[in-house]
Amino acid sequence: MVCTLISSLGIAVLVVARLAVAHPHLRHATGTLSVEIRDDSNAVIPARLTFRSVGDTPRLFFTTIDIAREEAGAVTAFDRAFVLRGDADIRVPVGTYDMWVSRGPEWDTARERITISAGAETEVHARLHHVVDTPGWISADLHVHSAASLDSRVPMRDRVFQFVADGVDLIVSTDHNVIADYAPVIAELGVRDLLASATGDEITTKQWGHFGAFPLPSDEAELGHGAIETGKRSAAQIFADVRAKAPSALIDVHHPRLEHGKLGYFFLSDLDIATGRTRTPGFSFDFDAIEVLNGYQDSDRKTVAKVIGDWIGFLDSGKRVSCTGNSDSHHMTFNLGGYPRNYVAVDAPVDRIDPVAVATAVKAGHSYFTTGPIVDAAIDGKTYGDVASVAPGKVSLHVKVRAANWISISRITVLGPGNTVLATRTVPSTTQVVRFDDAIELDIGRDGYAIVQVDGDRPMAPNVGDIGSFLVYPMAVANPIWIDVDGDGKITPVAPYPAAPPASPAAPAAGPRVEQP
Repeated sequence: MVCTLISSLGIAVLVVARLAVAHPHLRHATGTLSVEIRDDSNAVIPARLTFRSVGDTPRLFFTTIDIAREEAGAVTAFDRAFVLRGDADIRVPVGTYDMWVSRGPEWDTARERITISAGAETEVHARLHHVVDTPGWISADLHVHSAASLDSRVPMRDRVFQFVADGVDLIVSTDHNVIADYAPVIAELGVRDLLASATGDEITTKQWGHFGAFPLPSDEAELGHGAIETGKRSAAQIFADVRAKAPSALIDVHHPRLEHGKLGYFFLSDLDIATGRTRTPGFSFDFDAIEVLNGYQDSDRKTVAKVIGDWIGFLDSGKRVSCTGNSDSHHMTFNLGGYPRNYVAVDAPVDRIDPVAVATAVKAGHSYFTTGPIVDAAIDGKTYGDVASVAPGKVSLHVKVRAANWISISRITVLGPGNTVLATRTVPSTTQVVRFDDAIELDIGRDGYAIVQVDGDRPMAPNVGDIGSFLVYPMAVANPIWIDVDGDGKITPVAPYPAAPPASPAAPAAGPRVEQP
């Protein structure tokens, strides 16, 4: 039987059903879904398939654990399939499903209703469109876990399938106190043109929290493959070890305000961001970035707002620290790798991405993070991490926001020193790619910066997250565009931290001052 269907998004899909070989060893009756996904140039492309049961069809579970099932051209886990090279044959339990086809935030999506019959093969030919191009930028998830971590069961091979299907350019291994290397897995699967990797470590401590560091050298002969030693070492000592071992590495404070499990550096250290003081000896400001959005906190905007406040406090004190957003994915369901991801200003094809160049660009603030919106912004041609020299008064910030048809954009907020709102714009609801492309006038009287934040008001499920259990909203936050008003070529801090008082020679000072940033 052959028929042509028009999807809910207007995309023509050819569906063919014919008899196929049954798989009697499976627990439930199945048919075979033969899927092929192509782009505008008719080339086959990787994609993720997300299944939602229709009517009386039971909820689909390919697996109920974080170890995927191998299929021809894909792996499947929970209610998703990850197609590596654009075509696959997948065993699916009998029933009717809505199947979403996606490739990450730069691509549109297609939704198809399919019926799987026992012993039959159903063919689906879908086409996705690369609607948002990002030349000169690569996407990277800097905080990812696999089975190398004690709290994750995801095989590295499955993680590669998932990242390729979701269109992430760079995966950074940050397993707990071990340096894992995705490069051999990527090479074995033949996808070096689709995914680059960097070796890193989530430096995991009980007393200080968690820190990401990459790129780090890996040595399989060493404990933890050369991971940074923690033991009874202070944060200052740990950061110093990273600097000595890998001077070009980025040190990123992961989930700094996470109270659950006592995993947040700023929470554990009782950091007062207004004064830069803490009661915890050994605290250090020698980090390069803070994870403003962690994938597990997508729906917890209170935590995110607190960390944005911390970040702006650092900027106002004169400490240049970048923001990142990373998935922290431990699983093959709900919180998937690449949501959020960072767009980093590195102009290189995937198979030539240099992790040192990525770390250097993030340190310099030439990046932004996003769960979906693609954001460009500039003042006089200067963008994220750059310094724009302007006269005091009205300053024009040009903002362009693009998004695929499944991502909502509702609001643009421009933040400045003191976490003040410099401007806001409401964005009308539409599925057009370009959602906003205009100048926003800012009133600037002294040195400072402009931070662009973009939000959407509708969850991105089922492509990202899950309705009713794990909501992920569109959000993007860019690193500052620095604004030099007095013309001295630098940015004068608006709220520098006070100098630490000298310790009494008779006794150690109570409540030691942390390092100056």
